[in-house]
Amino acid sequence: MQFIRKNVKPILLLIVAAFIVSIFYGLGQYRSSGSRSQQLGNIIAQVNGESITYQQWHSSFTNLISRYDSQFLANIGDELLASIKNNITEQLINSILLYQFAQKEKINIPASKVNNEIDQIKKSFNSEQDFNNALKRNNLTLNQLKDSLNRQFMIDQVIQNEYDTISIPDEEIAQYYEEYKNYFFQPERRKISHILVEDKEEAELLLSQLKEGTIEFEETAKEKSICPSAENGGDLGYITRGQMVPEFEEASFALAAGNLSDIVETEYGYHIIKCDDIQEEKQLSLEEAEENIKNILTSQKQNERVEELIARLREEADITILYDFSSEVEKKEESVDKGNDTLSETEINAEENQLSETPQENISENPVITEGSGEEKLTE
Repeated sequence: MQFIRKNVKPILLLIVAAFIVSIFYGLGQYRSSGSRSQQLGNIIAQVNGESITYQQWHSSFTNLISRYDSQFLANIGDELLASIKNNITEQLINSILLYQFAQKEKINIPASKVNNEIDQIKKSFNSEQDFNNALKRNNLTLNQLKDSLNRQFMIDQVIQNEYDTISIPDEEIAQYYEEYKNYFFQPERRKISHILVEDKEEAELLLSQLKEGTIEFEETAKEKSICPSAENGGDLGYITRGQMVPEFEEASFALAAGNLSDIVETEYGYHIIKCDDIQEEKQLSLEEAEENIKNILTSQKQNERVEELIARLREEADITILYDFSSEVEKKEESVDKGNDTLSETEINAEENQLSETPQENISENPVITEGSGEEKLTE
């Protein structure tokens, strides 16, 4: 369905509390830097004596920005970029705290689970040699990769243990329904299937054969359609207004149940659309909305539970942040025209390397933030 749904581009990727060790899930895409040896000695922060190196931070930052195209990156302002960078540091701190907590809780991960994950990672490469080459490019050994995976699984288990304590009483579901009843109004929905081809003449021929009954819609979709929905016989599921491109939507909502459309041209090609079912707009009952409400409340409580755990761990921790990326904005404002509020991809890479060129002993000249016993202070 994503083939023809309107694209919605997130403005900012939210990093989850559990540290994603990006270098083993994006080995093939990871971009090496010529100054890697200089980066190894730099420390971004310390958590109960455990250091976060620039290399660890940089791998997360690289993984994050690699998800966006150059046009999007070029429009990231200095302050937003600094905020993203500092947020990565905060999430790395959280991940260490969760891992240290997992160690205290004596959480053990079966070796088979780690090995199975290694096998899945290897499948994303063309060969075993490509996988090994990727490890070398990223200065990793197989054992280091396994250790990283084991660490992540331990963090995942800590979070899952928090989730397992959550229950949603029926009374809470009913209260939520009454409070947000208007949100459970279901607009008209239509169950739609389609066949998409590149050539108009082919589409006309298929439509003629479908009307004559010489071919079946589902089988033809599987054989001829170039949409990913082909594997499901062209089934796109239920759609509502506003989800599809205008030409497709107009034709879909003009059909009676069981009918075929004429040839519909969109930017993706030529469609033959079938309306399988129509559900009129209605107010969902508590019973109909119950599962959805339960999922909403569960998600809310999961976030709250993990946030509470991290807050508690941070209160008890000794945390020192040795580099504040906001200082880069101040330095740039002193030397660059204040009217230039965007960064090119080249400038982003330059900002990445700025810290790597800073000797370790000079990092402490930036603002130092320390946490411990519930207190936070800022010193110059």
